[in-house]
Amino acid sequence: MAHVSVTKSINSPATKVWAMVSEWGGTHKWIPGVGPVTVEGSGVGSVRSADLDPATGFAGRISERLESFDEHKKVFSYRVIGESPIPISNYVATMEVVPRGDQLTDVTWSCNWEANGDMTEAQLIAAFEGLYEISLNNVCSALE
Repeated sequence: MAHVSVTKSINSPATKVWAMVSEWGGTHKWIPGVGPVTVEGSGVGSVRSADLDPATGFAGRISERLESFDEHKKVFSYRVIGESPIPISNYVATMEVVPRGDQLTDVTWSCNWEANGDMTEAQLIAAFEGLYEISLNNVCSALE
């Protein structure tokens, strides 16, 4: 099983960072190539779905189910369900926000998965690392 983890320090209070990254239906605001998000249900067990732009290299619809959500610890996890345009299986990701002071926050986005298709594990690791870095930079730009 492959693992990717990217951490970004952001000059913004943890409450603001958490509000942005934990908005279950708001990923299109900071993840490039993600179309408008629809959400079915609420809280743990809810499912978000979005179309990925062909420019991402993974055109198609992706659906993810919220597996855990801890407002106090500022951490949540989710898993890809159903068919995925990304050649992976058993994808589970975690987003964690950790305050490092009044105006400094670390946010870590990590995932585990298995390659399942025509891309190698190394290619997929590079793709996820790149996406996570760009996305967390977008969060940083929006909040700093």
